[in-house]
Amino acid sequence: MNDYFQVWKNKNTLYIKPMIKVIYYKVYENNTLVTSRADAQSSLIPPLHHPTPSTTIIIEYYHQDILAREQYSFRSYYANRQRTFQAGDILVASDNVKSELTGYMGHSALIVNENELIESPPGSEPAIVQEPIQQFIDKHPIHAQFRPKEEKLGTKAAQYAQEYIGEYKENLKQGLTKPSFSFNLSQKLDDPWDKIYCSKLIWICYHFGADYTFENDHLWFSPEDLYHQLIENEEFEIVYQHEDVKFLIDI
Repeated sequence: MNDYFQVWKNKNTLYIKPMIKVIYYKVYENNTLVTSRADAQSSLIPPLHHPTPSTTIIIEYYHQDILAREQYSFRSYYANRQRTFQAGDILVASDNVKSELTGYMGHSALIVNENELIESPPGSEPAIVQEPIQQFIDKHPIHAQFRPKEEKLGTKAAQYAQEYIGEYKENLKQGLTKPSFSFNLSQKLDDPWDKIYCSKLIWICYHFGADYTFENDHLWFSPEDLYHQLIENEEFEIVYQHEDVKFLIDI
């Protein structure tokens, strides 16, 4: 590759600067034309359609009577970006402890501080737990991490999560298993005390804690629903994403 262009990314915006005098150039995102210029000026391309580690940027240009191309991948951006964790970050995994469910079920959790998260583990009791972030990463390496751009949204969601688990523990002391873990489709998404599951926990914490409501397209709010809403949501940014994150069906 000739490296006749400087290419860098800031969140979902792409910057391209020609380092040579070119007559024209075109920019493609995963083979889709996103811009073209008939001069040697820099380009600012907002926003990228679906920026993921597998996204490929191709620049087609004409230089010294030759039509040529340069290709850039985002894999190194996601692999090398320093990860941090803060209250309100959302982890969504497309893999499962049960490998046969990978790509179909998935799992999610809400980070409440730089070391811990709150989650609803599939099919287990207690139905809501506070655990180290590392145990999620160890169990679910194929995951993505999202962060609200407005910090107070995350702070409020995390605060609600901690109050929620506190009330849940008080219920357990009184012999009440409220909520209990279930994927029952008859449960109401906005009822926090009947049934709970991993991605419903995220929905509840943002809905009641931060007054932010994720849309729901089916009977239950799955990790797949959560992932696709977040990756296309301008109010959230990707902190990290494993290159193999993929959901096979829309649940």
